[in-house]
Amino acid sequence: MKLRTRVVLQLAALFLALGASALAQNAYLYVVHAVPGRDLADNLNPQLPVDVLIDGKSCVTHSLTFGNTSAPYTLAAGTYTVQISLANTLAPCTNAAVLDSQVTLTPGQSIAAVAAISSTQPALLLFTEDLVPVAPGNARFVLVNSADAPALQVTLTQLDVKTPQTFTVSANRGAQAFIPVPAGVYLVQIAEAGNSTVLTSETITLADQSVTFGYASGESLNNTIGLVNRTVRDVF
Repeated sequence: MKLRTRVVLQLAALFLALGASALAQNAYLYVVHAVPGRDLADNLNPQLPVDVLIDGKSCVTHSLTFGNTSAPYTLAAGTYTVQISLANTLAPCTNAAVLDSQVTLTPGQSIAAVAAISSTQPALLLFTEDLVPVAPGNARFVLVNSADAPALQVTLTQLDVKTPQTFTVSANRGAQAFIPVPAGVYLVQIAEAGNSTVLTSETITLADQSVTFGYASGESLNNTIGLVNRTVRDVF
């Protein structure tokens, strides 16, 4: 009986190890829709629904609209072709690709593929996500400058506290930067670095031990700069 129990426990440990090893070989891909329709043409739907096709065969997302992020795709490490097309509700992923790009994933990596505007043209920008642990009572805000704009600065001002603090973070075009802050509710204002004119503002809640990615979207020339936010909770 003891021998049988020991064998069962050893097999269970082996299966757990194999499962963990398999997970470690996977990578995670998000698609972030950060292209307002009016940045491409006045007659387009502002929400600009799109379909996402991977490797020419897996139609993984149907009708993803501006300001939203797909669920993570769990993929084996490797190189994939990502094609984004205007949504076709009757036959998803059959329209001609607006964006066609390759994405290389390494084991354990989390990548955000941001559909954005770059030099007035659609582009797929890739950002590696850092999910190092967040200390209790705190949150992390990551400014991802995926907009067609110069360096941007985000100002976070605490709300609903007696003595509010203000925090700032800046990122150049095509780069990202983060700032640790106390968890809570914030007024978030975005402006061009070195300019006091607020381009857009919103209120967000930064949960305890969470990471919020703020993907800057739109074009400064069209006055369409905004933030597409995605929060990862329980980062500890």
